[in-house]
Amino acid sequence: MKENGTKQVRKYKTKKQSEIAELIANASKDYSGTMKMAKKMLRDSKNANNPYVVGALNYLMGVIEFRTGSRINVLDYAMKATAVLENTTDYEMIVRSNNLLGIAYSAMEEYQLALTAYNAAHVLVKKHRIKIYKNIIANNIIETYYQLGDVGRAAKQAEKTLKDIYVDEPDNYGLIAVLYINLSEFYQELGRFDKALNALKEVHKCLKHDQNMIDLCNYHSRCASLAYAMGDVRKGNECSDKMVDLINHGTDSYELHKDYEKIAIAQIQVGEYDRADVIAGFLWKYAEKTQMSLDRIIASRVQAAYYDKTGDDLRALKHYRILNECYIERELSLKNSQLIVEKKTEALNKEMRAFIRELQKRERLLEREPLTKLLNRNALSKVMNEYVDEAKEKGKKVGAIFIDVDYFKQYNDTYGHAKGDECLKAVAAVCAKEETNNVKFARYGGDEFFGIMIGYSDEKVIDMAKRIARSIKNLAMPHAGNPNDKKVTLSIGLINMYIGSDKNLIDIVNYSDKALYHSKEKGKNCVYMFDDVKHDRRRNEEEYVEIKFK
Repeated sequence: MKENGTKQVRKYKTKKQSEIAELIANASKDYSGTMKMAKKMLRDSKNANNPYVVGALNYLMGVIEFRTGSRINVLDYAMKATAVLENTTDYEMIVRSNNLLGIAYSAMEEYQLALTAYNAAHVLVKKHRIKIYKNIIANNIIETYYQLGDVGRAAKQAEKTLKDIYVDEPDNYGLIAVLYINLSEFYQELGRFDKALNALKEVHKCLKHDQNMIDLCNYHSRCASLAYAMGDVRKGNECSDKMVDLINHGTDSYELHKDYEKIAIAQIQVGEYDRADVIAGFLWKYAEKTQMSLDRIIASRVQAAYYDKTGDDLRALKHYRILNECYIERELSLKNSQLIVEKKTEALNKEMRAFIRELQKRERLLEREPLTKLLNRNALSKVMNEYVDEAKEKGKKVGAIFIDVDYFKQYNDTYGHAKGDECLKAVAAVCAKEETNNVKFARYGGDEFFGIMIGYSDEKVIDMAKRIARSIKNLAMPHAGNPNDKKVTLSIGLINMYIGSDKNLIDIVNYSDKALYHSKEKGKNCVYMFDDVKHDRRRNEEEYVEIKFK
């Protein structure tokens, strides 16, 4: 399984994102030190409620566990990373965490769950056009089909993905090599030895450009397995020796252990006992390290076959017993792994619900203006962008209500700033009553308020503005400096328009601002709507429509 295919560090909007991206890119230089740093960053209270930081750091720790061979802990980190990052818009990181989750499930032989995780990543890759992960995810899906026993489908998908990768990223020799290595195995299992050989020739071409040691080891193991299957013992021995040399130099890929088993069994059958003994020893040592049931089964099968063929009946019997115990243990471990996954999922969901509640509470506090409890300018910008995107996609109108408290400076001068604050809170309370999922209000600045809405008819936008203006007037808050009945009144500007290639968010603000300015020019305590259609005709028609509300 491929975890990552690029060392590229993107430019992020925040310093924290850039810092974590750099940490991920350079993790391989010092896995232990990077893990300590990631845990320290997570303990920092400033990071504890930041979903991007929490998710990205859990992803990083999962990658480190995977790359250092501690497969048992990858699932915890991957599950948390995926759950938390769903609350962000960093879709590339969400793809990476889903991919890692698929790898974690595969390590536990939960292949259906792995396929679900990979498909989730694949959907995001297509939707957000994250090309650098398109073929990595495709490769992992292919390998999962193979693990599920659908060799024919895996072969067809691999052929299609190779065509895509030659178009998308023809210089990605590492991934091309992996796909051809896999394709060679599929062809071998399907009995198409000529195609398997041709696939390995393509791998050899790639390795001239990219001497990745793991890919090189995998290449030699595939060559050895295919050669023995075709009866070419000399070629099999030659490739096996090269593979063992790379293993002895620390090159390790647990996914190739089934290939190593095939090679060792083939060597035992043709009398290459010394070579088989070396591979058997490596597999046994690895199984003792991981204590994973499948690793122990592979190692035991080779050991049993070796001693059986060499005539050591007692040792052969011993390993057949171990093998039988391993099969029983594996049955139990598969059941246990399902329980583990269920328990981990349940515990994680509970933890994530608490985390998200706290996060939402914190976000609500951060996006609200302290005095009026309406949205602040930053939160308003976010909502406006969301509404505009939806309006473009679904052909809806976007409306805006721009409000100004009339003669507010005189109000403060006459009654004091404490009373001024009370006045602003009263206006905010009236606006807040109009809020729904499709209507939001913000304090725009000083005594100005701004409302944004989506999917409303002109009549409904007008009715909302009339209710707000009438409600404030009916409160009859004294205002000696206001010539309009000596009460607090509002000037309001409206716009309701479709968003197209020639209209955008700036136009919404500008047009409603023009309407507000027109209301002030007309003596305040009035509501005007800007007619963008008449404005576009440029025929000197009256662009402002007065809205009566008294």
